[in-house]
Amino acid sequence: MERISIGFDTKTEEFLSKASVLSYYIATYNAVNNELGFENEPVTVDEIFDFINDLKHEGGVTHMPDITRSDISLTFRLLLKAGLGEKMTLDLPALSN
Repeated sequence: MERISIGFDTKTEEFLSKASVLSYYIATYNAVNNELGFENEPVTVDEIFDFINDLKHEGGVTHMPDITRSDISLTFRLLLKAGLGEKMTLDLPALSN
């Protein structure tokens, strides 16, 4: 798939691409948790990081960008600023759906 520039610098575009992928997988992780009976449980950066790596290495997802904990933390902040979820703790980066 060809990348199309949207007018931002390269680093910003890379992060926005990662953030959109992460938003999808955070929502997927929350949906699975809800199905397992863990409604409104906080989700941490480490949980999402492990989930992404499991998908890459065990789930056969082949088109996953390299994602760091920092990328996940920044995505959490964007989602919180957009009003999606709520901050569950002051110490740990965590997000509740």
